Amino acid sequence: MNVKQIFILVLWWSSTLAVAQHPNHLVRKGNTAYNDSLFSESEQLYREALVKDQNSYAASFNLADAIYKQGKYSESSALFEALSEKSDNPLDKSKSYHNLGNSLLNEQKIDQAIEAYKNALRNNPDDQDTKFNLSYAQQLKQEQKQEEQQEQEEENQEKEQEEEQQQDQEEEQQQEQEEEQNNSDSEESDKEEPKQPQDPNEMTEEEAQQILDALQQQEKELQEDLQKKKSKAVNLKILKDW
Repeated sequence: MNVKQIFILVLWWSSTLAVAQHPNHLVRKGNTAYNDSLFSESEQLYREALVKDQNSYAASFNLADAIYKQGKYSESSALFEALSEKSDNPLDKSKSYHNLGNSLLNEQKIDQAIEAYKNALRNNPDDQDTKFNLSYAQQLKQEQKQEEQQEQEEENQEKEQEEEQQQDQEEEQQQEQEEEQNNSDSEESDKEEPKQPQDPNEMTEEEAQQILDALQQQEKELQEDLQKKKSKAVNLKILKDW
């Protein structure tokens, strides 16, 4: 092998090594792993691409996608939000906002997801996928609101029932206390004023009055009898004297 051949071989090797280390090559390898559902492996390749070129939008966007696919929604939301602010291209911004909405929706941040979808449509009004997701998020918001209202109504009903039960218990306790007090007063009255048994030889007021009336009647009859006798004496003839 002559010097020229050696030089060509070294040049080919250097160029091959340079291609292998280029960020776009790592991104393509990451895409292959991503399409094979090897999301953790693709994440690592995208990170290596960003080490080579931290301004690579493709590596950053695909990295956020790979993280989203692994269910790390909080991290993917932060990445998509940063991408939406970084890009000036309306279509790129729309995609970032769309994916941001998906991440937020999986975090149960419905209001923020709705706003993200609206921002996506502001940059790409004809995106049918975003329109569908926005409608879905708004429906979830309405259902959530209805559930909250129903829970509040049920809570109010339970509270009213508890208050009614408490009031009934208080009334029952008060009634029991009043009955106990009345029974106690009645027992005390019986103790203070015991009924004395009636003496069979004791004359009642009615009997005494009857006797008195009888005596008065006898007195009246006696007086009338005396009066008659006096009247007869006056009518007798007087004896003459000699």
